[in-house]
Amino acid sequence: MTESRDDRIVAEFGEGHAVEDIAARYGLTVAQVYMVVEREVRFDPQPPSPYYTPSYYTPSAPSYPDVDTIVAEYGAGYDIQWIAHKHSISVDWVYYLIHQAVQDGT
Repeated sequence: MTESRDDRIVAEFGEGHAVEDIAARYGLTVAQVYMVVEREVRFDPQPPSPYYTPSYYTPSAPSYPDVDTIVAEYGAGYDIQWIAHKHSISVDWVYYLIHQAVQDGT
């Protein structure tokens, strides 16, 4: 099965490659790389209303998750449930950490 360009960008991002290098390799701007990663992650932590915050938007914080490893595993294509189980955190928390990493540019 062939891997799409966006999948390769997300994988490289997850492996910790410099965003500038990824952008240069694919002829994109740094902002475009972040947009591709965010679009592929498909997670928006913003609640629909400022007056209502469902519990799945604010998962309880585990003790010191290894965010870099989680992002790298996600970028490498590992199953979200496997990642959550491995790190003893919820699937929602995995998505939240990945989204935060994309937002922070780490």
